Amino acid sequence: MEYIFEDVVIKPSNAPKFVLNGEEVDIWSEEFLNYHSRSIVEYVRDAILEYEKRGEDPFPEIVGKEVEKEMVKNALMSGSNILFRGRKGYGKTTFSKAIAKLLPEKLLAVKGCKIGCDPTHPSCFSCKKKLLENDVVELTWIPRKWIRIAGDPMMTTRQLIGGISIQKIREGYDLDHPEVFTPGKILKAHRGIAYFDELGAIPSALQTLLHELLEEKQITTPEGDIIPMKIDTIVIASTNPANYKGVSDIKEPLLDRMEEIPIGPPETLEEEIEIGLRNMSLKNGAILPEWHLKTLARIVRLARCKECRISSVIELEPSCRATIKLFDHLRASATRKGRECAMLIDYGKNYEIVKLALRSRMEIEYEDEISKDDVIVKLTEEALNKTCSEIYNRIPREEFKGLMNDLAEFCFEPVDVEKVDGFENFEYLYRTLLLIAKRKEELKSAFEILLESIKRCTGLIEKVGFGRYVYAGYEA
Repeated sequence: MEYIFEDVVIKPSNAPKFVLNGEEVDIWSEEFLNYHSRSIVEYVRDAILEYEKRGEDPFPEIVGKEVEKEMVKNALMSGSNILFRGRKGYGKTTFSKAIAKLLPEKLLAVKGCKIGCDPTHPSCFSCKKKLLENDVVELTWIPRKWIRIAGDPMMTTRQLIGGISIQKIREGYDLDHPEVFTPGKILKAHRGIAYFDELGAIPSALQTLLHELLEEKQITTPEGDIIPMKIDTIVIASTNPANYKGVSDIKEPLLDRMEEIPIGPPETLEEEIEIGLRNMSLKNGAILPEWHLKTLARIVRLARCKECRISSVIELEPSCRATIKLFDHLRASATRKGRECAMLIDYGKNYEIVKLALRSRMEIEYEDEISKDDVIVKLTEEALNKTCSEIYNRIPREEFKGLMNDLAEFCFEPVDVEKVDGFENFEYLYRTLLLIAKRKEELKSAFEILLESIKRCTGLIEKVGFGRYVYAGYEA
């Protein structure tokens, strides 16, 4: 009992024999020195300085957001906790995981410790007892920690902090006994990153406990008992904008102990596409050509653009998760049909895959006046118009007449874009397709988007069915 509240520091002069994997080790040797005796803030600070020295980005997982990265680096260097504020799906969780990667991949800890205590500066009373009383203490490696604490209005003190009973210790229970000590989520984040997902959803009474955690690295229970453990962690939290549907308030004293960093949508179309490609679930399958990546990303970005007439009815905008799932669904649709490259016909006759990705990821204000599916169709049409305009403008003006002569012959009768081939036999057509496609496997998809572009921009090509086009001079 006398050392439960004591700050125990182990040095070579008072250390027991340390054993790792069955062998005695000198933890103060150069081999092990970087894996103990340092705080999480120190590890993160040193990692950032190393990246700065090499001129490298410490957060390569994060696409764009250069200003936000600078703010994060400054906050971490100064030992601050961080609150990311932004709508769902814009990378708050990804950013917190990227911060965790600044920690060493592994650390030395007392074997059997429920929170992974440092062998030179133990926090829990069980490890204090071992290190002060035992002649031999076994160690183990623990991986870097990123502990997610989901915001839950029903969260209890026991879930957050754990069960710690000083009374059971007085009754003679062993310090490792579950009735004496069962760590909650915040204690499990000791020597790691504690990520509070939607901090405002945590009950106000528990938010009050966190003030002390951020300030003193300790917690006092609602009953007034100080938890006899110093918690070494960096708190990263997230919340949605204040006017966001269902968002709870975060107590001002808690906000005062964190640095708030806004996280918004990708700034450019290229960043949106890169995020979508990096995070796809379906990594292999049909090729997704540039024109489809742009079209699908534009659908999402148009839904966020309040200056666009159709998006003005959207109350809850789609996030980057919508872009990711659009890419996934297009690849899945094309791959199921055995295609090498995705095509416009893989969107579905009525853009079903677009609806599949967006229905649950956006809300509109006036469902009775216009349906969500109607909004999605209009967004898709607008995105296709922009992409097709770009494709049309790639056609060299001096070759347009020759191209149309080729198409007049090639599409004299309706052609099915799924079955068409023989482009090489038409000089101007083939040359134009090579300007659009990056590889041979994309030629059929390039032909389809070329016909769609000429149809939308000039009317010289007509659509006469699903995936069927004909030269406009043709009469059935």
